[in-house]
Amino acid sequence: MPFKSLISYWSGLRKRERYVAGAGLAWVLLILFCLLVLMPFLEARDKLSHSIKRQEKVLQELISLDEQYRRLKGSKAPSHGTGRGDSDFALSSRLDGILKEADLKSQVQDFQTTRSSVKNHHVVRTEIRINRVKMDQLMKFLYLVELPEHGMRIDQISITRTPAETEYLNAAVTLKTYGKKPSGPERPAA
Repeated sequence: MPFKSLISYWSGLRKRERYVAGAGLAWVLLILFCLLVLMPFLEARDKLSHSIKRQEKVLQELISLDEQYRRLKGSKAPSHGTGRGDSDFALSSRLDGILKEADLKSQVQDFQTTRSSVKNHHVVRTEIRINRVKMDQLMKFLYLVELPEHGMRIDQISITRTPAETEYLNAAVTLKTYGKKPSGPERPAA
């Protein structure tokens, strides 16, 4: 019924009134199109543009960090002294310094180092068991270990809460260090 009354109302209008009503209707439809279609599209495009710019900044930062890492890695070639003991001593002294700085020296229960070789590199794995440590001490230790100048990476970590005291944790951390094998005369296999 309302449609018939609308048609009868439209046919009762004069020609000039029809033009004004048509222009008003077109204006309302244009505004609705802008609000419901065009504006969301433009906002999405702007959001995408800003997101791309942010990601490009992150990518540039990652590229610069990678270049810094490669420079540091290239300039800090491991010194190979008389043998295995020298590099193990350097690793132990670095870890000792980190443990002192994180104030964890007294909480270390176990400290084991193993060495394995892969092609022209050796991998030193160090497992450290730390008892009764607070979360902020553990976070500082993990942060210091991961600093590029120390040349270590966290391979595994296991954290458990102490049964008696809830503010303390026990942690088992496995660290990896990579180094190049010393190039020297090859020994024949026996």
